This record gives sequence, C-alpha cells and structure tokens, in this order.
Amino acid sequence: MENLIREVVELDKLKRLELKKLEDEKTQLGSFFREERKRLEKEYKEEAKKIFNARKKEIDNSIHDAQIKSKADYEKKLNELEKAYKDNKDTWIDDLYEYCIEIENKE
Repeated sequence: MENLIREVVELDKLKRLELKKLEDEKTQLGSFFREERKRLEKEYKEEAKKIFNARKKEIDNSIHDAQIKSKADYEKKLNELEKAYKDNKDTWIDDLYEYCIEIENKE
C-alpha cells in the first residue's frame, strides 16, 4: 500500500511538471504568434510596397509615352495648319474681299 501511495505521489509530481512545461509552452506560443504576426505583417507590407512601386513606374512610363505622343501629334497638326494657311492665305483673302464687295453691291 505504501508503494502504491508513493507511486501515486511520484506520478502526480511528474504530471504536475509536465503540466507546468505545457503551460510554459502555451505562454511562449502567445509570444511566438505575436512575433510571427509582426514578421508576416512586415513581409506583406514590403511586398505591397514593391508591387505599388512597380505599378507606379509602369503608370509613369505610360504617362510619359502619352505626353510624347500628344506632343508629336500637336506638332504635326500645327504644321498641317500652318501649311494650309500658307497655301490658302491668298485665296481666302480674295474670297473674303469678293464676299465683302458682293454684300456692298447688294445694299
């Protein structure tokens, strides 16, 4: 009987130590999860920043290309307009002059 009591006491002592160890591990898990969450958050922020910067660069390049194309189109249209003016200036002046004369003669 004494041996049985001693074994129960030893077993109880052993289980208490195991329980203490598990409680310590549980406490450490809270710290681990907090640290892991911080690490993951930092990692995701860095990845999001990389994606953002790449997209921003892509958009900036698109805007730059559009500006160059718009300027080229503007220059082309301006040259066409100046050429049309040079080619037709005298004809337009003559037409306007004739129109004014006709209006005055009708009155």
